[in-house]
Amino acid sequence: MNLKWRIAIILGLVAASVWALFPRTVVERVKRNGEFVYDTVRRVPLKRGLDLQGGMYLALDVDESKGAVPDKSKAIDNALKVVRNRIDEFGVSEPVVQKVGNDRIIVELPGIDDPRRAQDVVQKSAFLEFQITDKTQALEKSLPRIDAALKDTRIAAATPASPAAKDTTNAGLQSLFTADTSKKPDSTKKDSTAAGGTAGGPGAFSKLIQQGQMPGEYYVAQSDVGLVTQYLSMPQVIDVLPPGKVIRWRSDTTALGNRVYRPFYVLDAKPIITGEYLTDAKPNTSPTEGNIVEFTMNNEGARRFRAETGRHVKDFMAIVLDQRVMGQPPVIQSAIGARGQITMGGKDLQAAQDLALVLRAGSLPVPLKIADTRQIGASLGLDSIHKGITAGIIAVALVVLIMLGYYRFSGALAVAALGLYILYTLAVLAGFSAVLTLPGLAGFVLSIGIAVDANVLIFERIREELAHGKTVRTAIDEGFRHAMSAIVDSNVSTALTAAVLYQYGSGPVRGFAVTLLAGIAASMVTAIFVVRTFYMIWLNRSREAQTTLSI
Repeated sequence: MNLKWRIAIILGLVAASVWALFPRTVVERVKRNGEFVYDTVRRVPLKRGLDLQGGMYLALDVDESKGAVPDKSKAIDNALKVVRNRIDEFGVSEPVVQKVGNDRIIVELPGIDDPRRAQDVVQKSAFLEFQITDKTQALEKSLPRIDAALKDTRIAAATPASPAAKDTTNAGLQSLFTADTSKKPDSTKKDSTAAGGTAGGPGAFSKLIQQGQMPGEYYVAQSDVGLVTQYLSMPQVIDVLPPGKVIRWRSDTTALGNRVYRPFYVLDAKPIITGEYLTDAKPNTSPTEGNIVEFTMNNEGARRFRAETGRHVKDFMAIVLDQRVMGQPPVIQSAIGARGQITMGGKDLQAAQDLALVLRAGSLPVPLKIADTRQIGASLGLDSIHKGITAGIIAVALVVLIMLGYYRFSGALAVAALGLYILYTLAVLAGFSAVLTLPGLAGFVLSIGIAVDANVLIFERIREELAHGKTVRTAIDEGFRHAMSAIVDSNVSTALTAAVLYQYGSGPVRGFAVTLLAGIAASMVTAIFVVRTFYMIWLNRSREAQTTLSI
């Protein structure tokens, strides 16, 4: 290759590296006061990991409050894959997700800026079901038995802050179906829950509910939600509930006049299909329906969904996520195949992104609870940074001294190339949005030794050629040519090892592997291309170079 082209390529790589490493202000979509807007943010090319800058630590245990888990170890293994997928989708760089013992998952998130959202994403079960609403009036037929079971029941106090009253994502497949909204509950009905003690008495349950706008739908005043939830959890009520049916609260409330209601639905216990067949879910924004989540099912899921919805045309279908009905159940207008969408009912784009994230990553095989959470301060990594920088400086200084003392002028060329090697390596890491961790710094220092190792092979080969009486120019050409196979073999074997570490490792191990791979790539460029170019420049500029070489 022509010398001018070689110099141009080296300078171009330097310019590209400086650009990749230069902190700058970019325009990104960010959240401000609950809304997404375009704003200028500061881009930091190389971020630090949890061990260097701090972040968030989570310990997750199996939640057995809803039933015992027979094999915790296996359940944790399955949950580990889902949690890792969610964290990868969440976009945290260099996370640590690993199993500890037989019943705990440890999650470390460096530099996290939204701890509450991270906890929600990790902990959410995300079990999706499609269930048909009851059209047999099964609950109405069971009301006398339910009231009779509660006749002598006394509740100490209503609990309006029940988990059932928690608002989550409001959703529905409104683009594929249309729902009949012509009926409304009686907004003049008074609350029946007293602030203090509440007796069962005649009609204890039936007086708290009223028929909704579609089959299987019932409305409960928001102030009565806690009491109704307690009633529905009582063994004597569970025994007389209609068989083959389940009751699920809706995720959102509805305001009628000056009253707030929360609907619940009586659904067929057996879902027509579950989210296990989902292959993809993406957030989007529709000009007519607002924020939505579009999902795709695999071939088997599409076949089942099409067959089941074809059998239930004109029925209402509830979309149930983690036992919460997502918005008002739409009516099935025709058979549905592989694609559908969930509208977010006024929720922001981040809610759609999070819902798509957990649907893509899959549902947790067992419920998880957060056993421990800690914010780790950046001061914990300050000492590590100083020690890592000190170790790197010492290592580079020793390499420079050895190369200059042993190979003299040729060693100086290798040292100059080493400076470019460091610049190129950091640029590659910045280009891949890598995060600097303590193991990563160790990999970087190790790759410096690998970089000069290639130069040592070349220089020793040049010495041999000179000893055989060859001219300086010929010795340099032959030295690079004969050393090439050994350099490629050693670097490829190291790269394969690093690739295995990256594939099967996690957290700090992957950080070490990424840095090592970037270093190997940069060392191949500097040792073979850059040093050879330096020799060519020297040969063209110096007459003495035709007869002697300091090596």
